[in-house]
Amino acid sequence: VKNTLGLKRNIKINLQEGGNKKLKGNVTAATIRKVFPEWGSYNQTQQYALVEDLLTIHKKSVLKERLRGHWGLSSEQAIQLCMLEFEPGHGNLSCKAINKLLPYLEQGMLFNEARVAAGYGYEIKESSAAERLGVPPETANPIVNKGLHELRRLVNAIIAEYGKPDVIRVEMARDLEMNTRRYQENLKQQTANTKANDQATEAFQEVGEKNPHLGLRHYPSHTDKLKYRLWLDQNKRCAYSNQSINLTSLFTGEVEIDHILPFSESLDDSYMNKVICLAAENRSKGQQTPVDAFNGNPEKWEQIRQSLNEWCKGPKLKSKRDRFFMTASDVQKRDFLSSQLNDTRYISRLAVAYLKLLGSDVTTCKGVITAQVRHWWGLDSLLGEKNSEKDRTDHRHHAVDAAVISTIDRGFYQKIVRTARELENTGSGLGMNDLKVDAPWDDFRDDLAAKLETMIVAHTPSRKLSGALHEASGTGFIEGQGTVYRKLLSPDMTLKQVGKIIDPQVRIMVLEHLEIYDNDPKKAFAENITVFHIDGKTPIRRVRLLQSKTTSKKLAENKFPVRNREGKVFKWLAYGNLHHVEIIHDLNSGNVKGEFVTMMEASQRAKGIGMPRQPIVKTEHGPDKEFLMALHINDLVSIEQDGIRDYFRVQQLDAPNKRVKLRLHTASTLDNSHETLKDQDSTIHALIEIKLRLHKVNPIGKLIE
Repeated sequence: VKNTLGLKRNIKINLQEGGNKKLKGNVTAATIRKVFPEWGSYNQTQQYALVEDLLTIHKKSVLKERLRGHWGLSSEQAIQLCMLEFEPGHGNLSCKAINKLLPYLEQGMLFNEARVAAGYGYEIKESSAAERLGVPPETANPIVNKGLHELRRLVNAIIAEYGKPDVIRVEMARDLEMNTRRYQENLKQQTANTKANDQATEAFQEVGEKNPHLGLRHYPSHTDKLKYRLWLDQNKRCAYSNQSINLTSLFTGEVEIDHILPFSESLDDSYMNKVICLAAENRSKGQQTPVDAFNGNPEKWEQIRQSLNEWCKGPKLKSKRDRFFMTASDVQKRDFLSSQLNDTRYISRLAVAYLKLLGSDVTTCKGVITAQVRHWWGLDSLLGEKNSEKDRTDHRHHAVDAAVISTIDRGFYQKIVRTARELENTGSGLGMNDLKVDAPWDDFRDDLAAKLETMIVAHTPSRKLSGALHEASGTGFIEGQGTVYRKLLSPDMTLKQVGKIIDPQVRIMVLEHLEIYDNDPKKAFAENITVFHIDGKTPIRRVRLLQSKTTSKKLAENKFPVRNREGKVFKWLAYGNLHHVEIIHDLNSGNVKGEFVTMMEASQRAKGIGMPRQPIVKTEHGPDKEFLMALHINDLVSIEQDGIRDYFRVQQLDAPNKRVKLRLHTASTLDNSHETLKDQDSTIHALIEIKLRLHKVNPIGKLIE
């Protein structure tokens, strides 16, 4: 194609950007032309009308008469056209919308521009106050909605502090990060999906040819291709029964696609929320999450967990695996990504239109331009060690970008674009990095560096009652031994686990069985091998293992008891997330301690469950007790070290060790030990010793108190 158009080799076609090396062409026209060569003599209007008849007249006898009577075709041509099967359609626009948009697209407009020109504009709710941003537009994507609400908080905080801006500059999402790991992974995934879809088509057609009684169409539908990809991911087995699924059954009604988390509850239609399963298993699960549907049957649930270990390995499918363990309450509290709107360009366009409601001059620039200017002025080394690479482990890199974006007005932007085009066309061998462009003033870099030193990064504290009140799966308890749990005898059983089998007789028999297979659990507990009880007839399928030695008193302090109808405790559940910690000073002894409050206790306080309704944070702890503060995740705090006050955010509440893990407020990583306090400095007592102070901060990083 590039040779025909006379394009240079360095020119990229958009299909290549997605890793696609095939030019598919007009499949419908090619299919018709094979049996009806006269197709090429028809004009575009006639071609559209004929295709419309072929697609919409489903009764073959009626279609045949239409082709003979209206189109004047011979009986043989009419029969051949009636027998054609077309590739499933892909459009998500009506014919009416396509006809309105096409003239503008043919003029070279981008889709969003053509949409506005055709009268399908982006609706924006009017601001309730001209001097401030009002309610943002609502979309079907909760992530986009959250971003626009955060934008509102930020801009209104700026207006409150400095007044309404005259000019607002917005960095648009860029598609040119060809060197980033995420973009490369996305291209790799697109290529893999294309290959899998091609394989699905071949497999579907092969099954159809060998099994004509199934009545399969010539081309697989989108659902058929999706089934095939999921089938490969799942080692060709049902997600819930682990039963093998053959290729022939895959494309029939015996096998269905199921949403792991019910679509009606989660609105999650992504690939990671889908599995294939036998139709009977799908009916058994119903409109429930897997853990809610099958946890009542321990053997069934354990079998599902074991099969997950086989096919749902690695980071690629971690998100899918996590969904199996989410309860209905977890689903209600989670925001889901909509793949249709998961394009940062979408929120960028909405943000520009939304900000224009202020009446300010809103201009935009591409992210690739921001990166280029940042490089020219040597700003990448302000936070990192390398001048050629931006340090994304420090949240302040967003501030550096903001400073750069603020300097790129329309004239500067157009000059950069024009220069880049000239360098490309002249073939001089010079690149954009070879240019020298002066900063707005001589001390720009030094002034920005000084500002970064005093900057406070604002985090949003987690004060809502969200998250699991307790773990989904629990443990049993045997007096005198400790907590126990059940496990299937399977290849992933370890020798150490076998040594923890509670029943001594069963433990001896399992150990003797292992010796026969050289103490290799993978051989001893393979699928076709059974371990029998002492009677030689009863199979040992599941065993009880010791989890940890403890007492009922300690369990009552740290876990939630689940009782049967008679009121007897039959299992213990670990409490879920912690909500906050209350730091209290004993005026008599001078000691300081922390009361860690679970999400369950906080919920009971707020709702008055088993107690009178009260504030979530308890400030009255009895006489001679002084309430100092309550800390939540992401609260901003400071401590004094060597006479200097350093700022941190609360990263983790560690109840068992009575510690509060603090991480530098600027850090965007979660596991760099250099950005946290040492464990010995993170206890409640140690933090008070180094003058721990809780702060409130507004959206633009200004300390309120």
